Amino acid sequence: MILSRHVPIREGNRSVSKKAASYLRLHAADSDSIASDQPVSSDFNIDTLMDCFTRATGWMPMPQGRAPHARPGGVHAGDKPRVPPLAERVRLVCTEPIDGALEDEPIAPVVPQADAWALLEQIDGLIQQLHGAEERLEEQEAQLATAVGVSISRDEARLLGDKLKDTLHRAAAQTGSDAAAIYLLDETTSQLKLRSAWGMSASRLSQPARPLRGALADLEALMGNAVLIENTALAPEWNCPEPFTAGMCLPIGSPTMPQGTLWLWSDHVRDFSSLDIEVARLAADKILVEIERCVLADEVVSTRRAARDAEQAGHLQASRLPSNQPLHADYEIGGWSLQTGDLGGCFHTWTLTPKGLIAAGLGAAESGGAVGALVAASVQTVLETCWNSPHRPSQVLRRANDILWEAQDGDWRSSLAYLLAHPESGSIQIAAAGAVRAFIVGRRGFRPIRSVPTLLAEQPDTRFYNEQLCIEGGDLLVIASPGTVAGPAAGGITENDLLQAIRTMEDEPVEEIADALARMLPVNAPTETARDRGLLVLRRRF
Repeated sequence: MILSRHVPIREGNRSVSKKAASYLRLHAADSDSIASDQPVSSDFNIDTLMDCFTRATGWMPMPQGRAPHARPGGVHAGDKPRVPPLAERVRLVCTEPIDGALEDEPIAPVVPQADAWALLEQIDGLIQQLHGAEERLEEQEAQLATAVGVSISRDEARLLGDKLKDTLHRAAAQTGSDAAAIYLLDETTSQLKLRSAWGMSASRLSQPARPLRGALADLEALMGNAVLIENTALAPEWNCPEPFTAGMCLPIGSPTMPQGTLWLWSDHVRDFSSLDIEVARLAADKILVEIERCVLADEVVSTRRAARDAEQAGHLQASRLPSNQPLHADYEIGGWSLQTGDLGGCFHTWTLTPKGLIAAGLGAAESGGAVGALVAASVQTVLETCWNSPHRPSQVLRRANDILWEAQDGDWRSSLAYLLAHPESGSIQIAAAGAVRAFIVGRRGFRPIRSVPTLLAEQPDTRFYNEQLCIEGGDLLVIASPGTVAGPAAGGITENDLLQAIRTMEDEPVEEIADALARMLPVNAPTETARDRGLLVLRRRF
């Protein structure tokens, strides 16, 4: 329910003018006479301009195919963008009286018709530019009316501007008002900016925002009341923002979430009925709905675009994962990387180096989503660039740690395990850092592989170690990311469940073992705690 406050008309109301500071005057003695002798109007008037043109040139612009009293539509600032050539819209008529007409002071053409026509074309060009600038200004104000950190499209801004002006026009017509305007709060809620207006010059939109401090009518309206000013001259303390005789101010939004104010003005003293207040309240609600609809529509488009981009980036990230093609006749290798969303921070990779060694690695970033994907891509790139040169696993981890540490800004921390296997001898060198877990699983049980607990990019001087192993025929080397063995709450399983499942399937093909472990993962893990998961399994057949 909106409470209305009627401003009483009191006898003897008077306004006290403040004395201007002397240091603000350039010519204090002559300023008053200059202001009175040379009044300046800031509003553009096409009728006045055409009258001045006629008096200066002696030629009167007349519209083509219109009534004689109509002004040339081609030079009207309110026309639509598509305007035919000036020659098709206007003709020049000499103001010199015809023969036999009685005229005490005939007006003869001052300049030739060609010169007058050239001048009119220049005036028309300036007005068309002014009209285009006003349209762009209205679009920008409509875009800024959203008051959020999104940028709506130009077409959407134009549509919003038209809807706001149409709402103001209807509200003014239904309440018998002569003008209407929308003022919206800035981000600091300390200023009110004119965003849309009807019945006023579009140049008013270029005026700076007015401070909320001292705007008594707006402050009262933002508290949820309708402020009615029957005569602004008798109530100057309400600070009506425009020079009209009467006005009504209502809130846009609620007292808890104010957005701005709606003003309706009249050129004559009047009172406002309860029906007028209700019409204005409905108009304010519709204005708020239009602004919110525009914002939500643009957010939906932005969200869909971001989701589409994330999906494409996820496909690109997945394309870097290796296929299950055999690297060596005596070895099986398999694995998977499962992200909680389209993008994630887990990866696995393997290859057969030019020297005939099996190189494989599994990494997991501490971050998830797009940030984790960037970290994972960086670590994977560092790892894969070492394949064609002689190296040891500890050297790869040290290089990755140095690169990530130098990145500085952002969370580049990650876990990584990397191995080199000699196919003929079965010897393996492996280095691991962070929370990644690695095990040798055989018929006689399992044993963990030592890992440096420090994450990559956590400190610059971490010492990484090579673990020398030798696996026998039938043994499995299993590497699991932190999320895989983090338990059901994080979307994984426990370390004990992982090892027990592998022991029961140790004679199965590696691909089937990996698929079975993936099916053990919880399907509906809590989104807030779920982590990206990865697994790598290597078996020596003989």
